[in-house]
Amino acid sequence: MSEQSAADPSRLRVRVPRLDDETRSVLRRDALPITIAAIVSIVALIVRHGWTLVLPAQAVFVVAAAALALVDARLRRLPDALTYPAYPALLLLLALPGAGGPWLRALLAALALACGYYLLALFGGAGLGDVKAAGLVGLVVGYEGWFRLLAATVYASLLAGVWAVALLATRRAGRRSQIAFGPFLMSGALLALLL
Repeated sequence: MSEQSAADPSRLRVRVPRLDDETRSVLRRDALPITIAAIVSIVALIVRHGWTLVLPAQAVFVVAAAALALVDARLRRLPDALTYPAYPALLLLLALPGAGGPWLRALLAALALACGYYLLALFGGAGLGDVKAAGLVGLVVGYEGWFRLLAATVYASLLAGVWAVALLATRRAGRRSQIAFGPFLMSGALLALLL
């Protein structure tokens, strides 16, 4: 490779994920339920914990989580265009002065949870969208503590298990059917934040 081609600025492009038409359609059509879910969740966090320095980060997470959960429930995917923008916003808000004590724990929790879901994805138990969304959950819930992160994981699994049993009992799914895990991952995180 020549020096000129290595320094070519066109090789340094960053690929910005974009929403596809189907995802945009779901977000437009279901904007009201997403908004209501986000507002109710933020109010619940305020009622439970009051105004805290981490509330802005939790609010960003809740808005992203509501959109991700609904899109995954409808389309069975967690788009990068919804997941990726939440990362810098959460990192910035969690690093604000006064909010930043457990910042390292939040980063480690994000890494640990994403790695755990990546292992599940290797064996077909999760998708890569779940892996990326798990990092968001790890950041926000891990900031609050390891116990809450464990609780979020357990809640997500229990909620998904109950849903799967209900689908089996009503014969709307078979033993080999796959379900969207994003709604349960996000719901488990919210429940853990409300502890």
